Amino acid sequence: MVAQIGDSVEAGSVDVNGSTVVLKNVRYMPRGRTAISLGDVVMTDVTERTGGYAIKKVLIPDITIEQKDFSANATGLRVEDLEIPANATLSDIDSVFTYHAHAGPVSALKVGEKFFSISAADSVATKRPDGKGVDSSFTIDGIVADLSLAQMPVSPEAIRYFGLQNLRATFSMKSSWELSTGKYDLTDYTIDLENMGKLNVQLSFSGITPGLYSTTDALYSSLTGAEDDENTKNAKYLLLLAFVQQLTLNSAQIRFDDASITNRAFDYVSKWDHVTRAQSANRFAKEMQELTAALDIPDLQRMLSRAIIEYFNNPRSLMFSATPAQPIPMSAVLEAARNAKESIPKMIDLKITSND
Repeated sequence: MVAQIGDSVEAGSVDVNGSTVVLKNVRYMPRGRTAISLGDVVMTDVTERTGGYAIKKVLIPDITIEQKDFSANATGLRVEDLEIPANATLSDIDSVFTYHAHAGPVSALKVGEKFFSISAADSVATKRPDGKGVDSSFTIDGIVADLSLAQMPVSPEAIRYFGLQNLRATFSMKSSWELSTGKYDLTDYTIDLENMGKLNVQLSFSGITPGLYSTTDALYSSLTGAEDDENTKNAKYLLLLAFVQQLTLNSAQIRFDDASITNRAFDYVSKWDHVTRAQSANRFAKEMQELTAALDIPDLQRMLSRAIIEYFNNPRSLMFSATPAQPIPMSAVLEAARNAKESIPKMIDLKITSND
């Protein structure tokens, strides 16, 4: 599982006592970064299963990282119901890892002050009851960040005005992947910023087969260790383009629900420009219309102009959705982008709505 993302784990020795296995002096080595010492990792109820292993629980000691002007502490590290396949190639359902991983609380300090913490993070991967795919979820609860300690191109006054020195948030993601058809549904991808707003993304694609995933991952991994020059960047771009061309779009949706950030942004700009909130909103709406007009896609310009004006006048929600009547190959969308971009909104049944 670690090797699939290009990292590695080393143990000084291994102690086995019945179904309990202890990995001594474990070191986790992220690719291209400094190794992290994990200490002794305890695995309980370890059993062999069809050439692989089933592990009831993996307990990892608390981790502390100390660097100049920076420190981090992670507690509550564990993995439960871990199934390690004999052949972890993602070729079929029997070659997929399943697990429930937990971490938290986790905190980080910069120059002695806490600038980031979470109460808990959970990642779960399970095989679907029909045996055709994998369901996954990932959540982070209790995110607290002090962005005044981060290197951001934002003035201290803006950080104070928008409360970024005490930013609170949650994150959640859910997905389902059917291996035989390559149908991947991102049913939930939500970033919820307290007193600011909530961004939600939902996507559905077909064509992400195990074969395509493995080939693309192998090619990308071969480029990762190379010098990040123009040739490498171009190769990565072409690889991404080739990957996208193999996909079929089923549906897509991006939605933002406002929780005061839009009007506060207008108020902040208005203060500096010595205008009213309404005047700031009208100016931004006009700029958005000009940018959209430059794209020369009339249907997009019409829908976006109407939605933006309505949203800026009374910010509640803004949503972009694509629901083609029949799944449409991304190769066709890319071809239209090159030769007939004005046809794309109708091709993907694009809708832009506000405050619904």
